[in-house]
Amino acid sequence: MTLPAGTSIRHLGHAGFVVEHAGLRILIDPWFHPAFLGAWFPYPDNRELLPETVAGRYDYLYISHTHEDHFDERLLAQLSRETTVLVPRFRTGEPGRRLAALGFGEQVRLGHREQYRLGPDCTATMLLDTSHKEDSGLLLDLGGHRFLDLNDCNTPMSELPGDIDLLAAQYSGAMWYPNAYDYPPRAMAAKTAAVRADLLDTLVRKVRLTGARAYLPSAGPACFLDPELARFNDRERTIFPHWEDVAERFAEACPTTEVIRTAPGDRIDAPAPPGRWHSDPEGYLADYRERRRTEWEAYHREPVEPVTAAEVEAHFERLQRLNRPLLADYRAGLRLEAEGTAWGLALGRLAEHVELEDEPVDPSYVIRVPARALRAVLDGRTGWEEALLSMRLSLHRDPDVFDLTLLSLLRYGHRPAQTRQLVRERTRTETIERDGLRLQRYCPHAGEDLSHAVIADGLVECPRHHWKWDAATGACLAGGALPLLVEPAEPPKDAHPPRPEGRTTS
Repeated sequence: MTLPAGTSIRHLGHAGFVVEHAGLRILIDPWFHPAFLGAWFPYPDNRELLPETVAGRYDYLYISHTHEDHFDERLLAQLSRETTVLVPRFRTGEPGRRLAALGFGEQVRLGHREQYRLGPDCTATMLLDTSHKEDSGLLLDLGGHRFLDLNDCNTPMSELPGDIDLLAAQYSGAMWYPNAYDYPPRAMAAKTAAVRADLLDTLVRKVRLTGARAYLPSAGPACFLDPELARFNDRERTIFPHWEDVAERFAEACPTTEVIRTAPGDRIDAPAPPGRWHSDPEGYLADYRERRRTEWEAYHREPVEPVTAAEVEAHFERLQRLNRPLLADYRAGLRLEAEGTAWGLALGRLAEHVELEDEPVDPSYVIRVPARALRAVLDGRTGWEEALLSMRLSLHRDPDVFDLTLLSLLRYGHRPAQTRQLVRERTRTETIERDGLRLQRYCPHAGEDLSHAVIADGLVECPRHHWKWDAATGACLAGGALPLLVEPAEPPKDAHPPRPEGRTTS
């Protein structure tokens, strides 16, 4: 790929970049240290770039969201506080609040599709996930070269910009489903294959909608150096494939899109030469594991105080008090198991207390959590979403149906602005007409604009997470249990009714 004179884009690994243009330097999502209870590490190892990244001078810093593989607090604490930060304006005020706590006082807060001029011929446009989720992407116009960094953000497909020269976006999974669930091998293989296919389909849609002339695989996969988690490095049986595992199918779907394969430290106009990149070459992860031994062992060395029923009860009572609108009509059972101790929780009934193991609620979800991970959650050192992302937890659900309310309570309950937005999304009444149907415009799961839904064979399929509904009834057939409002579209008022056979008019 040819860049304008004076322009450089260097990949730091994962979702990290250093962009230079006309004397400006922009640092994007640098990640170097372990994340999510010491479970995730950048892959491949990019630590050799840490000293120069910390020592660099930057005019702007952009952090897309607060997940620890993007918001590397240990690194951010070492950067100059004189750097201006481009901050997505989320409902909760994060990550701006956390960056301010670190001393970054110069902040430019941008809402969805708001633009900011960085220099004479350089602008930045913020793109948000406009649902209850808080994530962002950034469009940089560098003297006419349009670089769109979507990392793992899902901006509504109807609002993606076009005429993109370079797209950086996720292709590998970054979620605990399905690999953290206790599915039997055959079911796990089928669910993993389905998620991988959906991830690739979503990427292909983004490439086509943005008109991207080149694509840079980024924002994953991570690797797991703790031996307890080594099974998640299996690139064939998990949702964490290498690019080489999906490259052929991408090429078939997007034959005119150039793929720029980079290793940490490469510039996009001089990517890794053929043969430099290998999928887990023999001995690589073992050597990497040994180099970072003190870091992944730190999780196991930390002393753990026993967890009490009173603490668990207080934690979930607080979550429920903060999220009353979310739980208004909700009743469900959750069972927590932590190394021999179990707690049954009746969610949605604030007056009821945690029940003893010999008086269990009927749980739809069971979460098995290591005691030290549960302690970190209860102490506020990490959240449920981060604990789930660590893959240190194991889950079971019966029936095998996604519970959006429960998972939203766990993931976003400590920031109730997000769950309130979720409630608002559920009551949206805006509709669109497609293929003879009138249906709600936004997906009830994550707010994706269904203008780009696939409607075929009696099904409506969301292009984001690939939930499916019966086009006649709106019943959810795949993904979860939330119905879709759908009905036959009325014919235009000026449409003439069909003439009865055997009659003529003068």
